[in-house]
Amino acid sequence: MSKKIKYISVSLIVIILAAAFLLPKILSGSKTDKVQKSGPDSKNMPLPANGFIVKAEELDNKIKVIGSIVANEEVELRSELSRKITGIYFKEGTFVSKGKLLFKLDDSDLMAQMNKLIIQSELTELNLNRTKELFDKSLSTREEYDIIQNENDALNAELEILDVQIDKTNIRAPFSGIIGFKNVSSGSYVTPSVILANIQEIGRVKLDFSIPEKYITVFNKGQGITFNVEGIDEEFTGVISAFEPKLDGNTRSLTVRAICQNPGNKLIPGTFANVNLNLSSIKDAILIPTQALIPKLKGHDVFVLNNGTARLTDVTSGMRTENLVQIISGINPGDTVITTNILRLKNGSPVVIDKIESQ
Repeated sequence: MSKKIKYISVSLIVIILAAAFLLPKILSGSKTDKVQKSGPDSKNMPLPANGFIVKAEELDNKIKVIGSIVANEEVELRSELSRKITGIYFKEGTFVSKGKLLFKLDDSDLMAQMNKLIIQSELTELNLNRTKELFDKSLSTREEYDIIQNENDALNAELEILDVQIDKTNIRAPFSGIIGFKNVSSGSYVTPSVILANIQEIGRVKLDFSIPEKYITVFNKGQGITFNVEGIDEEFTGVISAFEPKLDGNTRSLTVRAICQNPGNKLIPGTFANVNLNLSSIKDAILIPTQALIPKLKGHDVFVLNNGTARLTDVTSGMRTENLVQIISGINPGDTVITTNILRLKNGSPVVIDKIESQ
């Protein structure tokens, strides 16, 4: 009896060990089969995605660039002479009219020389008149008359030179504008290297900005622009007046200048501006969401819905806006472009459209 019990016990242990070894594999294989049958990679299971129906619409060909505001006229006031300043006749930061006296330099020695030459000139003039009378009566030679005539002409020339020198001691506003801080004080000795002050004409301003090389053939002189600056809740306008005759070699861009009115002197030179340049509008442009574009080594692709499947299509892109990109070739109005789940799609993958997007 004991041998029979022992045999049964050994048999039960063998069965239990076999069950413990085989059962996990059986269960694992069953789960794997279920996953394989229900997994997303199944060829018969379409992927959900959103679609965008392509339509032709008008595209405002607009580019946005950064520009810098420049004074219409700006001058660093300097003295042409090395002299002491004897007077300053303006208030800092105020408007001054063209020709207004701003700085006066010491001209006492020049005035003294002027007075001396005037006396000599008057005496020479008298001698010239007497000699002419004698010459007319043949009581003087032509040589004597010519010598006094030359002396008189030389004195008059020196007077003109002194007059110019004295005029340079009066530093005046070259144009009407706003004068800045004075950099010197009355009594300072100045030379031509010293900047006395700056004056700017800002009743209108210049706006300089650069546009990429590919746009240089689609803008014109006289074309309007709009722009805004930080801190001012207002849109300003300007007109393109000039451009540099060559491209910048480093940035491959063209520098353009616009003239803008500045009512109230709100625009300050040196300020950055966000410039909008409207180029020619494009009619019947095909636009799709930017996220639908798939970059590749040479160009771009998109997935187009074709009888319930995703067809990979080569396209040529053009202008871009904040959320859309222009497609020049590859798709047509009425096509449905897939915009989501793109990374999981392959050419020919079945697709079910969950949502149709629109612009």
